[in-house]
Amino acid sequence: MQASRITHLPEGIVALTATGRGMVDNNMMRAAQQAFGELMQALNGAGLRDQVRSYMSVVPDDPKGPDDPHCRFIAGLVFGYSMATNSGQCEQPDGLPLSGTLNWQPIASGRYAVFTHVGPYTTLHRTWKAAYRDWLPSSGEQLRDEPPLEVNLNRPEVTPAEELRTEVWLPLV
Repeated sequence: MQASRITHLPEGIVALTATGRGMVDNNMMRAAQQAFGELMQALNGAGLRDQVRSYMSVVPDDPKGPDDPHCRFIAGLVFGYSMATNSGQCEQPDGLPLSGTLNWQPIASGRYAVFTHVGPYTTLHRTWKAAYRDWLPSSGEQLRDEPPLEVNLNRPEVTPAEELRTEVWLPLV
């Protein structure tokens, strides 16, 4: 597997985030649905869906087994800035009251190796494994001490599972 690209995320990118918890049978689907559900409810309630340019997520914790109830899944929305094309101006729109787990969180700037996954979220682990086990050791690159990201290029509500496109972003030194 080769990286789709090496990119640089500028400083000042923030995401409106919501947090789900709990790994079940070695996956975070339930936590992801919880976090994205909270975000979408707030987004739709504020009427700001047209301003979102990036849907992203991060799992900042190392799981403590296949059913870790505390492992976090953080879903995020970036307004005004497209992470996929590195274009636009990041914004924090007014009219979004922070409640529940909603929070504004900065996204780590710097270099990233980006890998494109095409297919259902249930097969994303294959791209992650290929990036870490195949690409990274032979790349000459080193990881930064930041959690990796996923950037969703299309939405599961309107895209068949086999056509979903997700970018895996590994933070590089």
